[in-house]
Amino acid sequence: MNYTEDNIVAGSYIALGLLNSGIKNEADAVYAILADKLESAEKQSHKIGILMGLSMAYAGSARADLLEIISPIILDSENTTEL
Repeated sequence: MNYTEDNIVAGSYIALGLLNSGIKNEADAVYAILADKLESAEKQSHKIGILMGLSMAYAGSARADLLEIISPIILDSENTTEL
């Protein structure tokens, strides 16, 4: 993203997940984009936006690969309770 405002960037990640909620696509671009952003995200607001976007896009899918990328962040004791 080219925006510098953290809330705009985080909101765009949420919007991406919301827009792709329930859409099944072999390319799975949303997962590729958000998973890549999650690995490189440094700001907490960005991580929260990405996690919410992934949660909305894949709610009820029970995907093991999604759990693999989310679990380390949730289980990390150094993260705040918002994550």
